[in-house]
Amino acid sequence: MSIRRISLSALGLVTATTLLAACSSPADETAASSISPATSEESTSDTAASETTSEEQTSPTPSTVEATADGSQAITPLGSPDVTDKQARPSEGTSLIPKGVRVADHGAFTRVVLDYEGEGKAGWYTQLTAEPAQQASGFPIEYDGATAIVIGVESTPWPSTPELEEAYMDSGKVEGTAAGVVTGVEYVNTFEAQSQYVIGLNKESAYSVTSLEGPPRVVIDILN
Repeated sequence: MSIRRISLSALGLVTATTLLAACSSPADETAASSISPATSEESTSDTAASETTSEEQTSPTPSTVEATADGSQAITPLGSPDVTDKQARPSEGTSLIPKGVRVADHGAFTRVVLDYEGEGKAGWYTQLTAEPAQQASGFPIEYDGATAIVIGVESTPWPSTPELEEAYMDSGKVEGTAAGVVTGVEYVNTFEAQSQYVIGLNKESAYSVTSLEGPPRVVIDILN
């Protein structure tokens, strides 16, 4: 009797195990299938967030944003604008070619972006003056407006090859640069690796200057 009971018990155990495996396997496979897409979506979402952050950091037009009362985002100036003269040294090994100028009115302030090609972070010095003068010669610079920001950008050596010279932007007033408080921007010249610009203003205004990389550029935010 004891042998028969053991055999029946063993048989029952095997049968129960077989039934359990048969019943549970499809459910497990279904559960795994339902989990996999969710994991993939989460991974894709993380990747998209990472790519968005990267694009924001390397955007040609940098911005600081803050929430407004209606839930939208407003761009705010970089740095802390004031009317004092400013200066910053370039990073080691910086070598840049002036490529262009962009200006945009953002309501509370006007942003001027000086674009470059090359490597490193530009150094610069500024002066807020009603009588801008050319570097080296000291000749007065004519401009439209009541006053001007003179900015000299360092580590911009004069090109050593015809190809680099061709890449350099042309000197003179830059078309399409009147917006907001800015009456226009002129690329004056490059002398001893310093490129000089004059930003005409219709009034004296506080401003900030920020050097950025990826691509290299200098951003001047001027309160309207």
